[in-house]
Amino acid sequence: MKAVTRRQMLKAVAAVGAGTIGGGVLGACGATPTPQVIEKQVTVIVAGTPQVQVVKETVQVEKTVVVQASPQVVEKVVTAAPGERPTLEFWWGWGGMTGLEALKGVCDNFNMKNPNVFVHGLNVNMGEKLLTSVSAGTPPDVAVGNIMFSEYCAREVFTALDDFFAASKVVTKGDKDIIASLWKDATWQGKIYGLAGCEVGPRMGMAFNNDLVTKAGLDISKPPLTWDEAYEWHKTMTTFDNTGNLVILGFDVLDAMGGRQPTSDTSFFWADSFGFEWWNQEKMTFDLNNDKFIASLATIKKFYDVAGAEKINGYRTSYGTWTQSPTASFPAGVQGMILNGYWTPGELVHSAPDRKFTFTWAPNSSDRRGKKFQNEGGHPVVIPKGVKNPQLSFSFLEYLTTPDAADIILNTTGWWSPRISWLAKIDVSKFPGADFFKNSLSEADELKPCPLCPIETFVGQQLRVTWDAVNYGDKTPEVAAKELQDNLTSELRKQFPNLAG
Repeated sequence: MKAVTRRQMLKAVAAVGAGTIGGGVLGACGATPTPQVIEKQVTVIVAGTPQVQVVKETVQVEKTVVVQASPQVVEKVVTAAPGERPTLEFWWGWGGMTGLEALKGVCDNFNMKNPNVFVHGLNVNMGEKLLTSVSAGTPPDVAVGNIMFSEYCAREVFTALDDFFAASKVVTKGDKDIIASLWKDATWQGKIYGLAGCEVGPRMGMAFNNDLVTKAGLDISKPPLTWDEAYEWHKTMTTFDNTGNLVILGFDVLDAMGGRQPTSDTSFFWADSFGFEWWNQEKMTFDLNNDKFIASLATIKKFYDVAGAEKINGYRTSYGTWTQSPTASFPAGVQGMILNGYWTPGELVHSAPDRKFTFTWAPNSSDRRGKKFQNEGGHPVVIPKGVKNPQLSFSFLEYLTTPDAADIILNTTGWWSPRISWLAKIDVSKFPGADFFKNSLSEADELKPCPLCPIETFVGQQLRVTWDAVNYGDKTPEVAAKELQDNLTSELRKQFPNLAG
């Protein structure tokens, strides 16, 4: 963001004050600071392009009248320097464009509009630093992004926010302008420990590379609705060179959201697609040793067998996953299909600007053909225990839910806000395909909740072990499902004996 010089600020204040004091004044006015609204030109990033916008700022202005032959007003801007203001440490768990531009822009905007508070933003590895900082008594004042929310709630790492929301005038407890499921997703054992902000939206969708679909002789207007249909597309699109090396992979079903572990910001894709509940939060019990989960394991292996797990592993050493990087397989044009969320269109605008894509519903098991399922999730903004001024921290949490912050994040990364009124007004046309995700919230037959499982990290680790064991032929889906069920139940009882069902 472009810095505004002191001289520019003084000129802006003088322009606002001109004409408000008439005639000559003999003597000096009091030096008590008074609120004054000024206008500034600032630079923001809009779809990756710097643009100058005019914003208004309330500052404290000290007015002094100087006696001269031609009386004039000299106005001095009185604002605390960053080092003199109360400082909030804000940590976020995303890197890349989000860390460098979007959330930095949010911090700059907040600091400009709140001269009595200074937010210092920092991108960190939440898994390594957050719990350590809380234990050491040096937590950040606010944190968001890739936090093990469920586990930390169970370990009482966060400050309960019910009283803050009850007293808030910006985002009240149960605010109906906030997507309803987000309140549930942030509630643990009857208390609210955060609220999704910065990145909120539909998690489930299927993206196609139009060129690869056409080249394979397939009809993009009739996308696959079941896993059997998607398998035929996968076989048709997957190609090898003369020596048997994998050239084009039709569908890596474990890329991006297909291989994403269930967390407080994302439901379990394979449970949603095959129609079963893998975790009962009220009873604190798992249900993975069932026919539907076993069928999902067999389906994943079937897709991997087309090229072989070894060749796909080698393919992965050459190409990345997800859609943010131009060198990831899908934006690079060497993978035909991917399971991913609403952020995908915005990321592909930057990572694959010259390619065309189509977005639609994710496939289902055959008995659920045509079922439209969606999951609305988001990363809760939290206030760790031990912060010096939780009320001040909460004021920044409030700000992160406002349209002001949401606009900056949308225009930089394409990420969405938790506010329904804001979502209704946004124009997503600059991100081709984003309209599918926006409309999916009202068109879905099923809206899946996000789980709050206190051993979500262990669940993710064991899922990857299970998928590998089946895909490489080391275990049958039946054996792998039973072992997963037993391992998760045992670990839950070990870590949280008072919670395990």
